[in-house]
Amino acid sequence: MTYSPLAAALETLRRQPESLIDVAEQALSARVPAWQGYAAWAPEKVREQARALAAQVRAGGACGPWYGLPVSVKDNIGLAGWPLRAGCADPLPSSWQGDAAITARCRRRGALFTGLTHSVPFAFTSLGVTVSGDGPRNPWDTARVCGGSSSGAAVSLVEGSAWLALGSDTAGSVRVPAAMTGTVGLKLTAGRWPMKGVVPLSHSLDSLGVMTASVADLAAALSICTDPLVPAAPRPLHGLRLGVLGGAPRVSAEPGIDEAFARALRELEAGGARCVEIDFPEADEADRLFRSGGLVAAELGMFLSLCLPSHHRQLEPLLAESIALSSELSAADYRQRLSDFYGLSRRAAARFRDMDIDALVLPTSPLTPPRRDSVTTPATYAAADAQILRHAAFVNYLRWCALSLPIGLDSVGMPVGLQLVMPGFAEPQLLGAAAAIERCLGTPHERLGLPPRP
Repeated sequence: MTYSPLAAALETLRRQPESLIDVAEQALSARVPAWQGYAAWAPEKVREQARALAAQVRAGGACGPWYGLPVSVKDNIGLAGWPLRAGCADPLPSSWQGDAAITARCRRRGALFTGLTHSVPFAFTSLGVTVSGDGPRNPWDTARVCGGSSSGAAVSLVEGSAWLALGSDTAGSVRVPAAMTGTVGLKLTAGRWPMKGVVPLSHSLDSLGVMTASVADLAAALSICTDPLVPAAPRPLHGLRLGVLGGAPRVSAEPGIDEAFARALRELEAGGARCVEIDFPEADEADRLFRSGGLVAAELGMFLSLCLPSHHRQLEPLLAESIALSSELSAADYRQRLSDFYGLSRRAAARFRDMDIDALVLPTSPLTPPRRDSVTTPATYAAADAQILRHAAFVNYLRWCALSLPIGLDSVGMPVGLQLVMPGFAEPQLLGAAAAIERCLGTPHERLGLPPRP
C-alpha cells in the first residue's frame, strides 16, 4: 500500500491528542495570502475549534476518525459559524448559515475546519476567477488561473492549510482545479453524498467532490472513517483495462498535455495495464448536450428567482446574461433536455458494459491554465470557460463518477491531470484503479515536484 502522510498524521493525532494544537498552528501558518485561497479566514476560530476538540478528548471523549484533520470547505457548502456567500459580495440569508449535511458529518468525525474557500458567484464558471480577475492565483504560476469553480479548495491543499478539501462539481469544478494545481480531485456520483445545505447551481447535474494531495491520502481518509467508497482490497495494475477516449468529446490539447498523457499511458502499459482506443458515441452526445447550453442557467435562474431574489438582482453581467438567455428556453424544450439527459445515462452504462473495459481515460482538461490577463473580456472569458470543460462536463451529463490525478507538466510547466471515468456509483472501483495508477506513476509530489512559494 502506498504511504499516506495524511494517514500517518492522523495516527499521530490519535496517539497524541494534544498535538492537535500544533497541527492547527501549522495549518494556519501554511496559508499563503497572495494565493487568495480563502473567502472566509479566521485563525482564532480555528484555534477555538482545536482547543475544544482537545478538551473533549481530555474529558474522556473518543477521538473521531478525522480527529484534527484540517478540512477546507468551498463557499457554497454550509458551515456553521462561517459566513456563507456562495461567491457573492453579501452573505446569504440566515437559512443557509449552518452546517450542510456533509459538513455536519465531517464535524461528527472530528474534522478541524480551516475556513471557506473561494468560488465564483454560484459556482457558475470554471476558470476560478471572475471576468474582472477576482479569485485565487495558481500556485504554479500566479499570473494564471487555477481552474474552478472549486479553485480556493485546490489552493488550500497546495499551500497545506488543509489536508482535505470539500468542493462541488457540476461540469468539472472539482477535477479541473485539481488537474491545474497538481492535486487529486474526486467527483462523486450525483446523489452519492447528500446535497442538503449546498447552494445549488443545477439540481440535475450537481454533485459533491473531495480533493486531497494524493490518491493515497484520499483512500486513507475514507478508509479511516469506514466510508463505503473505498475498495475492500487494493487493485493491481496488471490487467487493468483502460479505454482511451480518442474521439469527441476529446479535442486537441494545448502543447505538452497530450504528450504528458501519452507518456503516462506508456508507463501504465509497461506496468501491466492494457490501453485500447475506443469510440464512445454517448459521451459525444453528452458533450453536445452540454454545449447546447440552457439547462444549468435555467435551473440556477429558477432557484434564484424562488429562493434568493435579492441576489438575483446583484449578478455579474455575464451570469445575468446567461440566465436571461435561458429564460427563452421553453418548458417543452427544458423537459426534452431532461429526457435526453436521463436517457443518455442509461444508454452509456450499457455501452460501457459492452466495451469490456474498467475505466475511460483522457486528459482532465485540454487547456493550459489561461493567464488571467487573457480572459478579461466577456468574449475571451466565455471561450476559455467552454474549452476548459470539454473533457469533464460530459461525465456530469452521464451522471457518472470521475477522478483526476496528476501525471506531469505541460510545455509551460503547468500541471496536467489524467481523468479516470466510470459509471455512476462505481466509486470503490474508481478509487482502486486510481490507487493502482498512482503506485505505478508515483505520487503528485514525486511526479511534479512542488510549486514555488512566495
